[in-house]
Formats: sequence, C-alpha cells, structure tokens
Amino acid sequence: MVREELTEAERRELFEEQVLPYLDRLYSAALRYTRNGTEAEDLVQEAVAKAYTNFHQFQQGTNLRA
Repeated sequence: MVREELTEAERRELFEEQVLPYLDRLYSAALRYTRNGTEAEDLVQEAVAKAYTNFHQFQQGTNLRA
C-alpha cells in the first residue's frame, strides 16, 4: 500500500509501531545533549512531531534510526 493511500488512523498506527520503540533512545540522547530533563522532553516532542509530519516521505526498508 502506498503511504498516501493510508487513512489518517492507519498512518498514525504505522507511525506509532515504527517510532515508539525508539522513544527511550531518543530521550536518552536528548538528555545527554541537554543535561536537562525538561529540555530533553521538548526536543523529543519536537522531533517526533516533525517526523510524523514528514512520515509520508519515509521509505519502508530504510534506516528509521538514522
């Protein structure tokens, strides 16, 4: 199925399945970078929001962690 053909609910579910497992790693990296829990949470929230906005461009089979 082409990403543009997904419903919003399907898109959100696919995003959550692929991204949520990396949230702890992302937060840990942000915390090391900022040394501040609140700032790290803000960075993660911004990164996830941007990733979701651009998720339609993600190519299956590429490195999601990159």
